[in-house]
Amino acid sequence: MSIENEIRDHMHSTLKELNTKSRDIELVIYFYGFEDNPWPTLDDAANKFNVGDSDRRRSERPRQIINNKFKKLTNLSDLPSLKKFSEHLKSSNFHQPSKLAAHAKDNNLFEDDIKTISALRLLHDLGDCIDYQAYSADLSELTRSEIVSKQEFLIIKNSVISNARKALKKAKTIPGLLGIAKLEYLKDTSISNLIAYDDIVATIKLNQDSWIMDKDDQQYYLFESRDNTLINSLEKIKSVADHADIDILSKTLRNSLNRRTPPNKRNYPTVEIIRHYLSSSKYIEMHGSSAVIKLEQQSLTEIEQAAVQYITANDAHSFPEISSHLNSLGYSKPLIDKTVLNSPVIFVDKSQGRSHYSYQLVGNKEPITTSTIDRYEDFRQRLLKVTEDGTDGDQETIRRKEQHILSEWLFKDKESEECAICRKIYSIDSLITAHKKRRSDCAENERTDPNIVMPLCVFGCDYIYEKRLIHIEHNKVTTHANSSLYSEREYINAIVGKILDSRWTQGSESYFPRPNAGCS
Repeated sequence: MSIENEIRDHMHSTLKELNTKSRDIELVIYFYGFEDNPWPTLDDAANKFNVGDSDRRRSERPRQIINNKFKKLTNLSDLPSLKKFSEHLKSSNFHQPSKLAAHAKDNNLFEDDIKTISALRLLHDLGDCIDYQAYSADLSELTRSEIVSKQEFLIIKNSVISNARKALKKAKTIPGLLGIAKLEYLKDTSISNLIAYDDIVATIKLNQDSWIMDKDDQQYYLFESRDNTLINSLEKIKSVADHADIDILSKTLRNSLNRRTPPNKRNYPTVEIIRHYLSSSKYIEMHGSSAVIKLEQQSLTEIEQAAVQYITANDAHSFPEISSHLNSLGYSKPLIDKTVLNSPVIFVDKSQGRSHYSYQLVGNKEPITTSTIDRYEDFRQRLLKVTEDGTDGDQETIRRKEQHILSEWLFKDKESEECAICRKIYSIDSLITAHKKRRSDCAENERTDPNIVMPLCVFGCDYIYEKRLIHIEHNKVTTHANSSLYSEREYINAIVGKILDSRWTQGSESYFPRPNAGCS
């Protein structure tokens, strides 16, 4: 039985048969967030149920009802499902939203939507799990407004939150210095001694500035903020160029990292990884091979300005002539070398060999036509716009808008389409827009990638994929489901071995989850 229905049954059995009995029960249900408002105030309850003296503090009456009709008459043992949730919380110091939701769903703890914060508030009011709190992606204590806007959150034991914050700070610093970092760097003992690897990764994914990518069995990440050296370089590039060829931009950014030795014997990202980042960055809009930079410009240093002005005015392309000019202005050789040889705004073309390096500005300020933007980039930018517009808004509204755009990505102007898994053709009314990877497990750049979805039919493929009774490996449908399944087994056997069309395998390698341990 759900927690909500257990509360109703318990109160029905304990309260006297008065005219206000049903109202009092529904007021308690409402106050703990089991209706549309996930975290109502006492004043909200007073207004909704028209209780309390309107000439005085109206919140006092609902407080009395909750205390006298529920809290004083209820023990945790009276609500078995809530007790089960309590036991689950106490089994770990750190709870990720997707895993909490899976536990709640598997145990039918809630009627419709997952209402984790309602369960936590109930536990607190019954004197249980006091040492667990809800925290936002930046590990600050969750506010009521964040809950009302349906932001995703973590539940963490108070005794470990300090270590978790230290770990997150370190996790932000690493890519800040490297530009893009390998996630495996988070397994370093300076972090792993503070927090489990899976928990810090889950925290990173919740952050709206996070970017994560899988490439060749390696995962990379960064935070798209001003504390990152690549973002700083892009801001400088913006001062000399509104757009640049993505290959030239990638090589220039990689070369600019060589201004400093990478810290702690770690490695800077390759040109290929930087290119992957740029093509999926929220600060870049792709027009064919041109990357348009959507950042405010950052001022150049005096020597950078002098170099840019000289290259522009004199069409200078060789290091000796640029160096000679800067030297005549009184700049030292080490500073000149650092500024020109590893500049974020000067592209060093090495294609003709060491003795023929050519130096030019990384891009230009000339207007770019929008006609070269392709369909994929158009939809990606639309998804990014939803995120930008909804930063402080209702997350449920953002999800609905995202889903609408993703459905258009799959089905716009079509009457029929193929189910990605069974390969049968259906009318679009019989297909759903299915996330390859649960949205709650996606980093921000993955949520805004149109390739995160595929069409699945409602006649079985959607269900068995959602339940992870099948998974996709090397673009082929495989299964680890146990043999005790009945008719499901017949359906699964009929589709195992199907090869997915290449349209549905675009995107990161991590989009198709590995099989759950429980399904093997």
